[in-house]
Amino acid sequence: MPVSSSPLDDVLPHRKPMVLIDEIVAFDAAAGSLTAAVTATREWSENWTAIEFMAQTAAALAGKVDRLGGYEGPARPGFLLGTRRLDLDLDRFEVGARYLVTATCAFSDAETASFECVVTQARDGAVVAKATLNAYRPQDIRGFMAAQRE
Repeated sequence: MPVSSSPLDDVLPHRKPMVLIDEIVAFDAAAGSLTAAVTATREWSENWTAIEFMAQTAAALAGKVDRLGGYEGPARPGFLLGTRRLDLDLDRFEVGARYLVTATCAFSDAETASFECVVTQARDGAVVAKATLNAYRPQDIRGFMAAQRE
């Protein structure tokens, strides 16, 4: 199956209007790290949306690693299992403001991963949120989904 021409479409299983990150601004394969830019919108300004910003950045990192490994199919979906050590140092994201979200892979095996994530204000680098996210991405997504329906 051909890969889409949009860089985010190549690495994220999400589609508009659920794609919340604007662009990938940095990727370091050796460090297992990716930074994405996000512009807060009125709909996505509650502080808890930091978790989704982080999850999509981690998904983009996993997608970039897939591409480096030669995977050419559509971006593979994963599932957020949980969040540990969530720190939210703001009540709301400032609508229209730009934020940088960095996800660094702390652990991964064939189907699970843990990501250390940080959200900073683009204008001054102030940390506004951080957390550890745990995710599950089954090798056989169709089989997994079929088993959930049984």
